[in-house]
Amino acid sequence: MSRGWILGEVKEEIRRRTDIVAMVSAHAALKKSGRYYKGLCPFHQEKTPSFHVDPERGLFHCFGCGAGGDVFDFAMRSANLTFMEAAQELGRRAGVEVETSPDAAQRASEREQVLRALDAAGEYFRASLAQTGRKARAYLERRGVNAETAGRFRLGYAPPGWDGMLTALQAREYPVAVLEQAGLVASRASGGHYDVFRDRLMFPILDLQDRVVAFGGRALDEAEPKYLNSKETLAFSKGKALYALGAARDTIRERGEVLVVEGYMDALACHQFGFRNTVASLGTALTADQVGLLRRFAPRAVLVYDPDQAGAAAAERGLTLCEEAEVSVRVAVLPTGEDPDAYLRSHGAEAFGRLLSEALPMFEYRLETAVSRHDPGSREGKLALVDEMLDVIQTVANPVRAAEYLRALAGRFALPEEALRQRLRSRKRSGRSPAQQKGAMTLGGDRARDEAERLLLHLMVAEPSRRAEIARALAADAFSVPAHRSLAVALLSSPEADAGTLREGLDDAAAALLVRLAFEPPPVTERDKDRAAAEAVRYLVHTSPAAVERERLWAALQAAQASGDETELRRLQAAYAEIITAGRRRN
Repeated sequence: MSRGWILGEVKEEIRRRTDIVAMVSAHAALKKSGRYYKGLCPFHQEKTPSFHVDPERGLFHCFGCGAGGDVFDFAMRSANLTFMEAAQELGRRAGVEVETSPDAAQRASEREQVLRALDAAGEYFRASLAQTGRKARAYLERRGVNAETAGRFRLGYAPPGWDGMLTALQAREYPVAVLEQAGLVASRASGGHYDVFRDRLMFPILDLQDRVVAFGGRALDEAEPKYLNSKETLAFSKGKALYALGAARDTIRERGEVLVVEGYMDALACHQFGFRNTVASLGTALTADQVGLLRRFAPRAVLVYDPDQAGAAAAERGLTLCEEAEVSVRVAVLPTGEDPDAYLRSHGAEAFGRLLSEALPMFEYRLETAVSRHDPGSREGKLALVDEMLDVIQTVANPVRAAEYLRALAGRFALPEEALRQRLRSRKRSGRSPAQQKGAMTLGGDRARDEAERLLLHLMVAEPSRRAEIARALAADAFSVPAHRSLAVALLSSPEADAGTLREGLDDAAAALLVRLAFEPPPVTERDKDRAAAEAVRYLVHTSPAAVERERLWAALQAAQASGDETELRRLQAAYAEIITAGRRRN
């Protein structure tokens, strides 16, 4: 369902008339603590209160599971309501009429119009599966997907015609421009538009409010690509979404663990066989945003990727990101030639459960894969293996865990632990691993940029008076993390807006970040705020771009030197010297 099309002033009136403390108190015992009220979170099990309510701003946030938002979000979460259902219920209690007329829908934001079109497309695809989707139904039957699973995940069918969906939605007065914005149709070079998805089994991708934000389509013939995903839109960013998270969320919380697979069919099979804490990474390796999303719901994860080269690479990237986010992660190794879907259908739920119970913790998995690449019986092989594992240990944020990994590495290969520790210290002093010395930016540099971005956002949320000054110093495109950039756009363009108003136009990740920052005190003292803000601006505007340019010029210098191009070499040397000099002048 879409989030709804009620007017902004109606939402604001409902917020104004609703006592969020009284509302939350019906679900959790709250105690006054400074400007906030605190209690045990009603959305996950905890022993120490981490749930905060801010009555002044009408917001809540849990530092344990990441749940947060306003009265609408609390009503949706606590009563499992859609946005419109929550709005109607809160409006009834507050004595505010919630208008849902066509005129109100017409005034909705572009993103809401896109969401509405996606919702209508989902209805069209579901109806097509029932009415004309014999081929798709036969495919689901062959793959063992039952009717209950197909219905629960709202599977559909895109007929083979070029404009069936376009015609159907235009008849319901959805403008073609909005359908194109939603990634549902594309323009022809000769004029007109055509359906993007044709003759495909359709998998709706839902957000945490149960809204359709995108689709994945599986070809039912030899068409390429086999799987076609929606393009990035106002409602959808592939690197931030996880398939089936809404359906899996409650079970993930109950079990404290999430299973991560690659594809739609893998996720469906897991849910159908009882593993309802499963999500899919939309056919790609996990991203930092996706790991951050998972961390809101569970402290542990099991990666269940295909045992081919691409699956192994995806698993290794996912392991690194989980480790950096301090998510305890294991890897379930499937037999060669099988994916989770095929394994479940061939061997059953009990065998799959045993495979999950035998999943290898991160370090053991990385160690076993390193052993398979290097010969630990030879001196050179052992050195290469140790260097690879030190790369892994260097990414570990928790120093106690890193020490345990170092001890395990020394014990496994009968190496002096102190020698490994010295090697690791020397790498940390240089700030680079051997792989990074080939030209990639250091992890530390990326972290410094993230911290500078987050500090500025934090200050702008906490002190709106700073927004105009920061806006004069940099633009929103100086922020590289997508959620940071989305929030920066809102903050820099709205110098006086409060958190509740700002949340209206934000995507889920940026809205969650805004609420978290609204509850956290900025990580600098009052005396240091001006200096810290100035340093963060300088880092984003000058230092970080200069570092990227230095890396680019250095790589170009090496190439010019190797090719013997003296003219280009002199030009690049002059440019490199200039960027070094400019950096010294700024410092």
